[in-house]
Amino acid sequence: MLVTLSDYLGFSLDTTLKEEGTDMIDSINKELTAGKRYKKIVWQLAILASAFLFFIAILTYGRATQNRLIDRFNPFLKETYGYALLPEKVATKKVRGTQQSTDANGKTTTKKVVLDMPQPVDAYVYSDIFGAGEWLKFQVGTIPKGYNYAVVLHKGSYVKRARLITKGQVPTLYRSNIGSEDQYLKYDKKNFGPRNSINPFSNNGI
Repeated sequence: MLVTLSDYLGFSLDTTLKEEGTDMIDSINKELTAGKRYKKIVWQLAILASAFLFFIAILTYGRATQNRLIDRFNPFLKETYGYALLPEKVATKKVRGTQQSTDANGKTTTKKVVLDMPQPVDAYVYSDIFGAGEWLKFQVGTIPKGYNYAVVLHKGSYVKRARLITKGQVPTLYRSNIGSEDQYLKYDKKNFGPRNSINPFSNNGI
């Protein structure tokens, strides 16, 4: 290494190996050590930056595709209450299941039945009084007459809780945006645009 350095830097190896040349060797050693340390730090920063960008990309994908699991564990999203107008009737799907019954003697029998299972509703959930929000799918069960409104606690597309309410229970400032009982509209990309924002830091459609 010393021979190579002497040729590269243009100094005499004989002089360098004498006592008066040790300062030059110490200086070269310090520069080499500092260079290795700097390179290591740069690599560590590059790895951290790549990991952070990959993490943000996953969160953005979660928002863009409304992945409930990713949104649920997104640390930048906050649980938010919103209000939604629902259809007056929920679509159902026939599902095969079992039903148990017990007679007077305490004997339990099980029989196969076909049940009408209520399907999730797809509704625009208003997150603020200015109309910001997003289209969400969530389960509410059967909707009684006059209760086709809901207060929804959600974190992005992850709906933690949804409760049916009447229009009178919707805060006054939301009513002008949310519409009347018979004004529910299905999601239409052409008319309504994207279902939600792809911003991984925001619950709203902005």
